[in-house]
Amino acid sequence: MTPDQLDLLSSMIANKLFAMIEPLIKDKGYTVAFEPMPAEEFLHKDVDAFGNMKMSQKDVLAAQMSKLLITKEKLLNEEKYELLQELEEIYAKLKEEYDKL
Repeated sequence: MTPDQLDLLSSMIANKLFAMIEPLIKDKGYTVAFEPMPAEEFLHKDVDAFGNMKMSQKDVLAAQMSKLLITKEKLLNEEKYELLQELEEIYAKLKEEYDKL
């Protein structure tokens, strides 16, 4: 698709969605003021076409490691040491991969 076609398509989709949700928003007493984002600008944002965050592999690993640390604290509080040992092995593998990147 050409950039003009992408702009037209994104405008059509945004207008259709806006037309569907505008009455719902106004019923709740909100005022609505927004302009659809042109396709070119959208493609340079930190989200993909499906609304998922664009993250590097290193960012993904860092997020997983932080979740594991939170889980580690919970396991320590619950005194589940076997699971804690497995979690630490997983964390070590992720840390090793993270350090390589």
